[in-house]
Amino acid sequence: MSTGERTRIINLIKKSPEKLLSVSQIHKSLVIRFPSVTHSQIKRALTEVVEIDRKRKKAGKNVRYFIAPNKGGKSFRFTGGGETTRKNTGAYREISKVMNRNSKNIINMFGAPHFVLHDIHGGPSGRGKWGRPDVVVACYKSRESSRHFRLHSIEYEKKGGFSPSNVAQAYVSGRGAYMCWLLFDFNDWPNVKQLAENPNAQITKEVAEKLGVGLIRYKSLNRSHSWKVLVKAKPQRPKEKYKLELKHLISRDVKKYKEKEKNRKRKKSRLKKY
Repeated sequence: MSTGERTRIINLIKKSPEKLLSVSQIHKSLVIRFPSVTHSQIKRALTEVVEIDRKRKKAGKNVRYFIAPNKGGKSFRFTGGGETTRKNTGAYREISKVMNRNSKNIINMFGAPHFVLHDIHGGPSGRGKWGRPDVVVACYKSRESSRHFRLHSIEYEKKGGFSPSNVAQAYVSGRGAYMCWLLFDFNDWPNVKQLAENPNAQITKEVAEKLGVGLIRYKSLNRSHSWKVLVKAKPQRPKEKYKLELKHLISRDVKKYKEKEKNRKRKKSRLKKY
């Protein structure tokens, strides 16, 4: 298999909504353009990629492909983190870059060695106003894990967005998550002198502590070392209903992607009339 075909396979996995595809799914996508490609060729190419990364890691070099097999070896997933939707724009792109680096600061903050972000900040939620958080962070025990073990929700606010109402929004939109967070601009939290002049900042902090919402200040959104925890989020015990609702918000984008791919293939398979 050529380098170009191998790159195409990796990109298919990387750009899929769940960053996870089986060998059969990859074959269905490739066979349209490459009729001679087989399941065994695809699996062999991915196994080679995994082995290359394993050797590079052992030699102390940076991992190149970020591909790992699931149990059974019938499917492979992209372990490089980042968003799983097409809403990768502006501030959400920067948040993704920070999470994607898996720095010690972020690992300690969210209590997991590997993350995958779901940017779900746009569109209807089916849960009313404040129904969807900006970002859902799926936590994995390792890059090779096929299922997340915990979900965190993040509500992002620009400068001037640190307020009791936005703390409440983070709490309401994040119901169903293990922990809820509000990510806000560093300058919105006053220093000791300013705090006396702005008692509302302290009130906002107290509201967050009461609701169990974590507060993260960022000085530079795309630099992980500038993210500082002001208030640690408290673990929630959400109802099963809320857990399912949050998972549905993630899977909804996956469903849309699959329908789009199905329609695309259907159009390609139609015979042209001359």
